[in-house]
Amino acid sequence: MKLAGLRVVQGGRAYGSSLSGLAPNLLAELYEKHAAAVYGRCRYLLRNDAEARDALQDVFVKVLQSLAEFRAQASPNTWILRIATHHCLNVLRSGKAKWREEMVQLAKDRKPTFEPPDRRELVRALLSSAPQEAQEVAVLYFVDELSQAEIGEALGRSLPTVRKRLREFLACARGAMREAMPGAILPEGDDL
Repeated sequence: MKLAGLRVVQGGRAYGSSLSGLAPNLLAELYEKHAAAVYGRCRYLLRNDAEARDALQDVFVKVLQSLAEFRAQASPNTWILRIATHHCLNVLRSGKAKWREEMVQLAKDRKPTFEPPDRRELVRALLSSAPQEAQEVAVLYFVDELSQAEIGEALGRSLPTVRKRLREFLACARGAMREAMPGAILPEGDDL
């Protein structure tokens, strides 16, 4: 993805600040290095190319706004992907009512023989059933395949808290599955 004409706008938040000379170059560099990963994350979570492109732009606006607050405790990639994850989860959360309706409709339209739903669609529905922090931990663990220790470090949480959030996500996901498919037999292990 190419960056075209990125500049600090006069009167904008970064204009006249210590970032006014630094932000365009740094943001352009961050965009060049991380835009593809951010787009991939947004595309995976939002399941829509147009929404993912919009989210990509929104994420880099948030990066520009938060550039002065970046403490370098995490890598820029982790920091930017965390912003992208939060943004996409907020977009999904705003449409949460639609997911609940779709899950109820799926249960009503269920055929006697089990037909597995699209995997990504199922993941999004299950994510929307859990609290925000549990969603974030689940994405980092199951999608990004970070270790629990890496997740704890990235989020500033203890290892027991990360495990608790993963269990919380699994419990919410199982509940949503039971609600959507009452006859399905689900595994109960917590081998985290």
